[in-house]
Amino acid sequence: MKKNTKRILIGIFTIILIIIMVIFADFREIQENLIKISIYGIILFILIYTLSFIFRTIRLRLIFRGLNLKTGYLSLYASFGVGWGINEITPGKIGDLARIEYIHQKENINISKSICGVTIERFIDLIIIFLFSCLTLFFLYFFDVKGTTDLNLHFYIGIGAFLLFGSLIVLTILFFKTDLILNLIGKISKRLKNRLESFLNRFLEGMNDFRKDKKKGIGVTILSIPIWFFDSFTLVILFYLVGYEIDIFIILLAQIIIFFTKIFPITPGGWVISENIGALLIFLFYPSIPYGSILSIFILDHAIRTVYVLTYGISSALAMNYKIKDLDFNHLNNN
Repeated sequence: MKKNTKRILIGIFTIILIIIMVIFADFREIQENLIKISIYGIILFILIYTLSFIFRTIRLRLIFRGLNLKTGYLSLYASFGVGWGINEITPGKIGDLARIEYIHQKENINISKSICGVTIERFIDLIIIFLFSCLTLFFLYFFDVKGTTDLNLHFYIGIGAFLLFGSLIVLTILFFKTDLILNLIGKISKRLKNRLESFLNRFLEGMNDFRKDKKKGIGVTILSIPIWFFDSFTLVILFYLVGYEIDIFIILLAQIIIFFTKIFPITPGGWVISENIGALLIFLFYPSIPYGSILSIFILDHAIRTVYVLTYGISSALAMNYKIKDLDFNHLNNN
Protein backbone atom coordinates (compact mmCIF):
# COMPACT_ATOMS: atom_id res chain seq x y z
CA MET A 1 0.00 0.00 0.00
CA LYS A 2 1.34 3.45 -0.96
CA LYS A 3 2.20 5.87 1.86
CA ASN A 4 -0.28 8.53 0.69
CA THR A 5 -3.10 5.96 0.51
CA LYS A 6 -2.20 4.68 3.96
CA ARG A 7 -2.22 8.20 5.41
CA ILE A 8 -5.60 8.97 3.85
CA LEU A 9 -7.08 5.77 5.28
CA ILE A 10 -5.64 6.55 8.74
CA GLY A 11 -7.12 10.05 8.53
CA ILE A 12 -10.58 8.79 7.52
CA PHE A 13 -10.50 6.10 10.22
CA THR A 14 -9.51 8.68 12.84
CA ILE A 15 -12.35 11.04 11.83
CA ILE A 16 -14.84 8.16 12.11
CA LEU A 17 -13.49 7.31 15.59
CA ILE A 18 -13.75 10.96 16.68
CA ILE A 19 -17.38 11.13 15.53
CA ILE A 20 -18.19 7.92 17.44
CA MET A 21 -16.41 9.28 20.54
CA VAL A 22 -18.32 12.59 20.38
CA ILE A 23 -21.64 10.75 20.03
CA PHE A 24 -20.74 8.52 22.99
CA ALA A 25 -19.76 11.50 25.14
CA ASP A 26 -23.01 13.26 24.07
CA PHE A 27 -22.55 16.24 21.77
CA ARG A 28 -25.11 18.29 23.74
CA GLU A 29 -23.11 17.88 26.94
CA ILE A 30 -19.95 18.98 25.11
CA GLN A 31 -21.84 22.10 24.00
CA GLU A 32 -23.09 22.78 27.54
CA ASN A 33 -19.58 22.39 28.97
CA LEU A 34 -18.21 24.73 26.32
CA ILE A 35 -20.81 27.34 27.36
CA LYS A 36 -19.73 26.93 31.01
CA ILE A 37 -16.10 27.44 30.04
CA SER A 38 -17.14 30.59 28.13
CA ILE A 39 -15.00 32.82 25.97
CA TYR A 40 -13.15 34.06 29.07
CA GLY A 41 -12.11 30.53 29.98
CA ILE A 42 -10.86 29.94 26.44
CA ILE A 43 -8.87 33.18 26.55
CA LEU A 44 -7.32 32.09 29.87
CA PHE A 45 -6.56 28.69 28.31
CA ILE A 46 -4.85 30.41 25.34
CA LEU A 47 -2.80 32.72 27.57
CA ILE A 48 -1.48 29.87 29.71
CA TYR A 49 -0.80 27.63 26.70
CA THR A 50 1.04 30.51 24.98
CA LEU A 51 3.26 30.92 28.05
CA SER A 52 4.38 27.30 27.66
CA PHE A 53 5.53 27.98 24.09
CA ILE A 54 7.31 31.18 25.11
CA PHE A 55 9.23 29.26 27.78
CA ARG A 56 9.91 26.48 25.25
CA THR A 57 11.43 29.04 22.88
CA ILE A 58 13.68 30.50 25.58
CA ARG A 59 14.76 27.00 26.63
CA LEU A 60 15.50 25.82 23.07
CA ARG A 61 17.59 28.93 22.41
CA LEU A 62 19.52 28.20 25.61
CA ILE A 63 20.11 24.62 24.40
CA PHE A 64 21.52 25.89 21.10
CA ARG A 65 23.70 28.35 22.99
CA GLY A 66 25.00 25.34 24.92
CA LEU A 67 25.94 23.90 21.51
CA ASN A 68 27.82 27.15 20.78
CA LEU A 69 25.20 28.32 18.28
CA LYS A 70 23.35 31.63 18.11
CA THR A 71 19.70 31.41 17.07
CA GLY A 72 16.85 33.91 16.87
CA TYR A 73 13.83 33.84 19.14
CA LEU A 74 11.35 34.47 16.31
CA SER A 75 12.40 31.54 14.12
CA LEU A 76 12.52 29.15 17.08
CA TYR A 77 9.10 30.32 18.25
CA ALA A 78 7.72 29.83 14.73
CA SER A 79 9.29 26.37 14.53
CA PHE A 80 7.09 25.21 17.39
CA GLY A 81 4.01 26.38 15.53
CA VAL A 82 5.01 24.45 12.41
CA GLY A 83 6.03 21.34 14.37
CA TRP A 84 3.04 21.22 16.73
CA GLY A 85 0.65 21.89 13.86
CA ILE A 86 2.00 18.92 11.91
CA ASN A 87 1.92 16.74 15.04
CA GLU A 88 -1.82 17.37 15.37
CA ILE A 89 -2.61 16.07 11.88
CA THR A 90 -0.10 13.21 11.68
CA PRO A 91 0.52 10.15 13.89
CA GLY A 92 3.67 10.02 16.00
CA LYS A 93 5.99 13.02 16.33
CA ILE A 94 6.68 13.82 12.68
CA GLY A 95 6.33 17.49 13.57
CA ASP A 96 9.64 17.27 15.45
CA LEU A 97 11.35 16.22 12.24
CA ALA A 98 9.76 19.22 10.55
CA ARG A 99 11.09 21.49 13.33
CA ILE A 100 14.60 20.11 12.85
CA GLU A 101 14.55 20.85 9.12
CA TYR A 102 12.82 24.21 9.66
CA ILE A 103 15.45 25.41 12.15
CA HIS A 104 18.22 24.12 9.88
CA GLN A 105 16.90 26.16 6.95
CA LYS A 106 15.80 29.33 8.75
CA GLU A 107 18.82 29.63 11.04
CA ASN A 108 21.24 28.32 8.42
CA ILE A 109 22.91 25.96 10.88
CA ASN A 110 24.30 22.48 10.30
CA ILE A 111 21.56 19.84 10.08
CA SER A 112 23.36 17.66 12.64
CA LYS A 113 23.35 20.55 15.13
CA SER A 114 19.66 21.11 14.52
CA ILE A 115 19.08 17.41 15.20
CA CYS A 116 21.17 17.68 18.38
CA GLY A 117 19.27 20.68 19.72
CA VAL A 118 15.77 19.25 19.22
CA THR A 119 16.81 15.77 20.41
CA ILE A 120 18.34 17.17 23.61
CA GLU A 121 15.18 19.21 24.16
CA ARG A 122 12.95 16.14 23.77
CA PHE A 123 15.22 14.02 25.96
CA ILE A 124 15.03 16.60 28.75
CA ASP A 125 11.25 16.73 28.25
CA LEU A 126 11.12 12.98 28.77
CA ILE A 127 13.08 13.24 32.03
CA ILE A 128 10.87 16.09 33.29
CA ILE A 129 7.67 14.18 32.40
CA PHE A 130 8.90 11.18 34.39
CA LEU A 131 9.83 13.50 37.28
CA PHE A 132 6.39 15.15 37.23
CA SER A 133 4.74 11.73 37.14
CA CYS A 134 6.80 10.51 40.09
CA LEU A 135 6.09 13.58 42.21
CA THR A 136 2.38 13.39 41.41
CA LEU A 137 2.15 9.70 42.29
CA PHE A 138 4.16 10.19 45.50
CA PHE A 139 1.78 12.99 46.52
CA LEU A 140 -1.26 10.79 45.83
CA TYR A 141 0.35 7.92 47.75
CA PHE A 142 1.52 9.75 50.88
CA PHE A 143 -1.62 11.87 51.19
CA ASP A 144 -3.81 8.87 50.40
CA VAL A 145 -5.92 10.68 47.80
CA LYS A 146 -8.87 8.45 46.87
CA GLY A 147 -11.38 10.75 45.21
CA THR A 148 -14.84 9.16 45.48
CA THR A 149 -13.84 5.57 44.71
CA ASP A 150 -14.15 2.55 46.97
CA LEU A 151 -11.36 0.78 45.11
CA ASN A 152 -8.05 0.25 46.89
CA LEU A 153 -5.83 2.22 44.50
CA HIS A 154 -3.24 3.08 47.15
CA PHE A 155 -1.15 -0.05 46.51
CA TYR A 156 -1.13 0.42 42.73
CA ILE A 157 -0.22 4.10 43.06
CA GLY A 158 2.79 3.07 45.16
CA ILE A 159 3.87 0.47 42.57
CA GLY A 160 3.47 3.04 39.79
CA ALA A 161 5.54 5.61 41.69
CA PHE A 162 8.27 3.03 42.33
CA LEU A 163 8.43 1.96 38.67
CA LEU A 164 8.46 5.53 37.36
CA PHE A 165 11.15 6.53 39.84
CA GLY A 166 13.25 3.60 38.60
CA SER A 167 12.67 4.70 35.01
CA LEU A 168 13.70 8.24 35.94
CA ILE A 169 16.98 6.95 37.37
CA VAL A 170 17.63 4.97 34.17
CA LEU A 171 16.92 8.04 32.01
CA THR A 172 19.20 10.19 34.17
CA ILE A 173 22.01 7.63 33.85
CA LEU A 174 21.41 7.57 30.09
CA PHE A 175 21.73 11.37 30.06
CA PHE A 176 25.12 11.33 31.75
CA LYS A 177 26.43 7.83 30.88
CA THR A 178 25.26 7.18 27.32
CA ASP A 179 28.40 5.21 26.43
CA LEU A 180 27.85 2.90 29.41
CA ILE A 181 24.27 2.15 28.30
CA LEU A 182 25.37 1.44 24.74
CA ASN A 183 28.06 -0.98 25.97
CA LEU A 184 25.48 -2.84 28.07
CA ILE A 185 23.12 -3.04 25.07
CA GLY A 186 26.04 -4.27 22.95
CA LYS A 187 26.41 -7.29 25.23
CA ILE A 188 22.81 -8.20 24.48
CA SER A 189 22.68 -7.34 20.78
CA LYS A 190 25.49 -5.82 18.71
CA ARG A 191 23.05 -5.08 15.91
CA LEU A 192 20.81 -3.08 18.24
CA LYS A 193 23.84 -1.27 19.64
CA ASN A 194 25.03 -0.32 16.15
CA ARG A 195 21.61 1.04 15.22
CA LEU A 196 21.32 3.06 18.43
CA GLU A 197 24.89 4.27 18.10
CA SER A 198 24.20 5.43 14.56
CA PHE A 199 21.13 7.32 15.72
CA LEU A 200 22.85 8.77 18.81
CA ASN A 201 26.14 9.61 17.11
CA ARG A 202 25.39 13.30 16.50
CA PHE A 203 23.30 13.46 19.65
CA LEU A 204 26.29 12.34 21.73
CA GLU A 205 28.56 14.92 20.12
CA GLY A 206 26.11 17.67 20.93
CA MET A 207 25.44 16.27 24.40
CA ASN A 208 29.13 16.32 25.26
CA ASP A 209 29.30 20.00 24.28
CA PHE A 210 26.08 20.79 26.13
CA ARG A 211 27.16 19.05 29.35
CA LYS A 212 30.31 21.17 29.54
CA ASP A 213 28.26 24.27 30.32
CA LYS A 214 26.73 23.43 33.71
CA LYS A 215 24.94 26.80 34.04
CA LYS A 216 23.02 26.34 30.81
CA GLY A 217 22.16 22.78 31.81
CA ILE A 218 20.71 24.03 35.09
CA GLY A 219 18.90 26.85 33.28
CA VAL A 220 17.32 24.43 30.80
CA THR A 221 16.14 22.18 33.64
CA ILE A 222 14.62 25.09 35.57
CA LEU A 223 12.81 26.37 32.46
CA SER A 224 11.34 22.90 31.89
CA ILE A 225 9.31 23.08 35.12
CA PRO A 226 6.99 25.98 34.14
CA ILE A 227 6.71 24.56 30.60
CA TRP A 228 5.13 21.32 31.75
CA PHE A 229 3.15 23.00 34.49
CA PHE A 230 1.51 25.41 32.03
CA ASP A 231 1.02 22.58 29.51
CA SER A 232 -0.83 20.51 32.10
CA PHE A 233 -2.66 23.25 33.99
CA THR A 234 -4.96 24.05 31.05
CA LEU A 235 -6.88 20.84 31.75
CA VAL A 236 -7.24 21.80 35.42
CA ILE A 237 -8.81 25.10 34.35
CA LEU A 238 -11.40 23.35 32.16
CA PHE A 239 -12.45 20.88 34.87
CA TYR A 240 -12.89 23.61 37.47
CA LEU A 241 -14.72 25.98 35.10
CA VAL A 242 -17.17 23.21 34.24
CA GLY A 243 -17.70 22.64 37.97
CA TYR A 244 -15.84 19.40 38.76
CA GLU A 245 -13.58 19.98 41.78
CA ILE A 246 -11.30 17.03 41.13
CA ASP A 247 -7.96 16.82 42.94
CA ILE A 248 -5.47 18.86 40.92
CA PHE A 249 -2.76 16.19 41.12
CA ILE A 250 -5.06 13.59 39.59
CA ILE A 251 -5.83 15.93 36.68
CA LEU A 252 -2.13 16.68 36.21
CA LEU A 253 -1.33 12.96 36.23
CA ALA A 254 -4.01 12.33 33.60
CA GLN A 255 -2.60 15.08 31.39
CA ILE A 256 0.94 13.74 31.72
CA ILE A 257 -0.22 10.25 30.73
CA ILE A 258 -1.89 11.80 27.69
CA PHE A 259 1.47 13.26 26.65
CA PHE A 260 2.93 9.74 26.79
CA THR A 261 0.15 8.32 24.60
CA LYS A 262 0.78 10.92 21.90
CA ILE A 263 4.33 9.64 21.44
CA PHE A 264 3.11 6.40 19.88
CA PRO A 265 2.07 6.66 16.19
CA ILE A 266 -1.47 5.26 16.43
CA THR A 267 -3.76 8.11 15.37
CA PRO A 268 -3.03 11.69 14.21
CA GLY A 269 -2.51 13.90 17.25
CA GLY A 270 -3.33 10.94 19.51
CA TRP A 271 -7.05 11.58 18.95
CA VAL A 272 -9.49 9.13 20.58
CA ILE A 273 -6.69 7.16 22.30
CA SER A 274 -5.41 9.98 24.51
CA GLU A 275 -8.83 11.34 25.58
CA ASN A 276 -10.13 7.94 26.62
CA ILE A 277 -7.01 6.99 28.56
CA GLY A 278 -7.06 10.31 30.43
CA ALA A 279 -10.81 10.03 31.11
CA LEU A 280 -10.43 6.44 32.31
CA LEU A 281 -7.79 7.44 34.86
CA ILE A 282 -9.96 10.16 36.37
CA PHE A 283 -13.02 7.87 36.27
CA LEU A 284 -11.11 5.31 38.39
CA PHE A 285 -10.74 7.96 41.11
CA TYR A 286 -14.16 9.59 40.59
CA PRO A 287 -16.69 6.93 39.50
CA SER A 288 -19.41 9.23 40.87
CA ILE A 289 -18.94 11.38 37.75
CA PRO A 290 -20.33 9.81 34.54
CA TYR A 291 -17.54 8.65 32.23
CA GLY A 292 -19.10 10.52 29.29
CA SER A 293 -19.00 13.80 31.24
CA ILE A 294 -15.29 13.37 32.00
CA LEU A 295 -14.58 12.38 28.40
CA SER A 296 -16.37 15.48 27.11
CA ILE A 297 -13.89 17.74 28.93
CA PHE A 298 -10.92 15.87 27.50
CA ILE A 299 -12.45 16.27 24.03
CA LEU A 300 -12.82 20.02 24.59
CA ASP A 301 -9.25 20.29 25.88
CA HIS A 302 -7.88 18.50 22.82
CA ALA A 303 -10.15 20.42 20.44
CA ILE A 304 -9.06 23.82 21.80
CA ARG A 305 -5.41 22.74 21.65
CA THR A 306 -5.82 21.55 18.07
CA VAL A 307 -7.44 24.80 16.90
CA TYR A 308 -4.73 26.75 18.75
CA VAL A 309 -1.73 24.90 17.30
CA LEU A 310 -3.14 24.78 13.75
CA THR A 311 -3.73 28.54 13.89
CA TYR A 312 -0.28 28.97 15.45
CA GLY A 313 1.32 26.77 12.76
CA ILE A 314 -0.36 28.49 9.81
CA SER A 315 0.41 31.94 11.25
CA SER A 316 4.05 30.96 11.83
CA ALA A 317 4.43 29.68 8.27
CA LEU A 318 2.82 32.82 6.78
CA ALA A 319 4.72 35.24 9.03
CA MET A 320 8.05 33.63 8.16
CA ASN A 321 7.10 33.33 4.48
CA TYR A 322 7.59 29.59 4.66
CA LYS A 323 5.88 26.79 2.74
CA ILE A 324 5.44 23.36 4.32
CA LYS A 325 6.30 21.75 0.98
CA ASP A 326 9.79 23.31 1.32
CA LEU A 327 10.54 20.88 4.16
CA ASP A 328 13.10 18.45 2.78
CA PHE A 329 12.38 15.22 4.67
CA ASN A 330 14.64 13.19 2.35
CA HIS A 331 17.54 15.45 3.32
CA LEU A 332 16.67 14.98 6.98
CA ASN A 333 16.33 11.21 6.61
CA ASN A 334 19.77 10.97 4.97
CA ASN A 335 21.27 12.71 7.98
